[in-house]
Amino acid sequence: MAKKEIVHKEEITYFLRHILDIAGNEVKQGDDFEKQFARRLKFQSKTDWKRYRASIDLLDDTEFAIISAFEYQLGDLSNGNRDSNGMYLRLYGILNAVYLQISAFEELACLLNYSSRDDVTNLFKQLDIYKLRNIAGAHTLDYQYDTTILENETKTSFRIYQCFLEETGNNISALSQHGKILKYNLLNILNEYEEKAKILLIQMVKHAIKYLVHDKNYRVELIKQLDEKLKNLIDYSRIDKNKTHTQKKIKEEKIKLKKLLKESEKLHDLAMIKIIGLND
Repeated sequence: MAKKEIVHKEEITYFLRHILDIAGNEVKQGDDFEKQFARRLKFQSKTDWKRYRASIDLLDDTEFAIISAFEYQLGDLSNGNRDSNGMYLRLYGILNAVYLQISAFEELACLLNYSSRDDVTNLFKQLDIYKLRNIAGAHTLDYQYDTTILENETKTSFRIYQCFLEETGNNISALSQHGKILKYNLLNILNEYEEKAKILLIQMVKHAIKYLVHDKNYRVELIKQLDEKLKNLIDYSRIDKNKTHTQKKIKEEKIKLKKLLKESEKLHDLAMIKIIGLND
């Protein structure tokens, strides 16, 4: 049986880039090409297509960082070298990658005149990954956003517990100046974000195809191609290499333990034989 081909996110964002090719082929070359190009894409400015392309590139580029976070979280356990400094670097990098990707979604929603564009920011602001980004990666000393975190205060500062920070990021703990402790599991909050981001990306691609592809038959064909891609879209919950490494180590330790038990049983049997021999 042939192995199922995994589809990566850039194969979905391809449809957004392809819109530029479609529009470009339909617009005549000339001195006012960019103006006609913008009109064809329903953009406000003749340079909006550059922001559109930059936003798509940013979606793809930040996705590489997010994939690495799903694979290794705050550090590669297989290295066997606990790098506390590197864990902070990865923590800040992962949080900023998510924030940058959110900004790309916001920009695309605006440029595409996406029907729910006003809800995009609020969609992500409710997520724990967004809150942790503000707590640990942006407004650590002047946090004043989520009232459920602030409670009765107008502003607070946070400290990250270094003693709880480890490669898997399963207990990222922050202590506020008012004594409030917040705990986050990196993979859990990444999965929560990824699910929302995936659904939004698919909706925006379908929106772009519906309103910017004029040829009805080709529009149907693109939706068909998209649906086929989505059947094999990568599942990030299955690419955790730290988990794979841990499971491998546990298996190896079990084999070693089983071997030691067998050797122990042999020694015990030999000892019993000697005792019996002495008694005889």
